[in-house]
Amino acid sequence: MAVAASIAVEERSVQTRMASPSRFGDKAFEWLTLAMALVVVVLIILIGCQLWNGSSLAIRKFGFHFLTTSTWTQSRSNLGHCRFIYGTLVSSLIALLIAVPLSIATAAYLTELAPLWIRQPLVSLIEMLAAIPSVILGLWGIFVMIPWLRDYPFPC
Repeated sequence: MAVAASIAVEERSVQTRMASPSRFGDKAFEWLTLAMALVVVVLIILIGCQLWNGSSLAIRKFGFHFLTTSTWTQSRSNLGHCRFIYGTLVSSLIALLIAVPLSIATAAYLTELAPLWIRQPLVSLIEMLAAIPSVILGLWGIFVMIPWLRDYPFPC
């Protein structure tokens, strides 16, 4: 009993000698992350302002109707961008419809189902594909896939 009492007294004396933990690092990190988040918001606003200033001459000359028209007559300065915007949105949507389920299924298979002997080679292959810039893949599509698709699957 005396030993337990002396241990309790010793613990209390150690606790009184120790300073209470400082939360300075936590607060500093919290303020730093808040500042960086605000910097991101400010940068987005500045990019928007720069885009608006850079396009103000074209907007004054053509108005906003170039976003909704599709006629393109350069000699009359009738430059409709609707087809280009629509094509970009549709191709991006198709790419997302293909890529998102495929990537989620691949990740689920590799983490949950794949045996170890096939997991490592597939992970390495995916990492190599991720390391190739999309510009290179686009150029491969232009110079390899387009001629092949033009000649072989549907020769017209």
